[in-house]
Amino acid sequence: MTTSESNTNKATMNTGVAAKKQVSPLAPKKLTYVTHLPALYEFLKKSNSTNSATAYLKTLICAKPDNVLLRAKELPVQDYEKLLTELLPIANKAGVQLIVSHHIDLAVKYNLPVQLSVAECIEATAQTVTDGVLSQKTLRPTPLPFGVSVHSLLEAKAAITHGADWLVLGHLFPSRCKPGLTPRNTEECRHILELAATHRIPIHGIGGINFTTYPQLPKAYAGICVMTETMEQPDIESYTKKWHEIMADK
Repeated sequence: MTTSESNTNKATMNTGVAAKKQVSPLAPKKLTYVTHLPALYEFLKKSNSTNSATAYLKTLICAKPDNVLLRAKELPVQDYEKLLTELLPIANKAGVQLIVSHHIDLAVKYNLPVQLSVAECIEATAQTVTDGVLSQKTLRPTPLPFGVSVHSLLEAKAAITHGADWLVLGHLFPSRCKPGLTPRNTEECRHILELAATHRIPIHGIGGINFTTYPQLPKAYAGICVMTETMEQPDIESYTKKWHEIMADK
């Protein structure tokens, strides 16, 4: 590759990153529901509900949180795609942004943003640097919007360096999903928020966030992600309405 070609490709990559910053699906003070299928299956079983998990998720989407992160580690990719395609028309009609979890190829296929781990973020973007051009994995033809789940200042720095559009930081409070694990240190969270603010990267909190703990969050968080509790609601519409009211007041 010539010097001229290299400079052109770097300019293209920089332009792509700039474009990505304008299309992040997680705008300030947004409510994101994160699916947790084990909790949902348990809830439906205990409540003797005749609804299927898919029917519940459709109802959840129709309650209109701002975003739904389709987290389903338990599903093979074919089953994940089937669930995604069943939910996507409902989300589009409700004006709810679906976010793919981990499956970059499906995010590209269905023109959706994706949430990644730090390792996945580094792997996906390393191909771009190595090839000297924007990787097809993150091109459609503009770069794929992606967020990164982080748990430390070091991970936040890595995610921002590799072009993350938003960060999800957790866990912030004691969480049933992480029993016995100490939440993130308040001081470190403050440093991560300051770092993200410097780079104009929104951060969304996750882990143990409920109506009681939410008021304890600093205003610097751009929004919240709620997981297990959203899979246990007999009236998800009223639950979501209360969230929107509480968040609007803060």
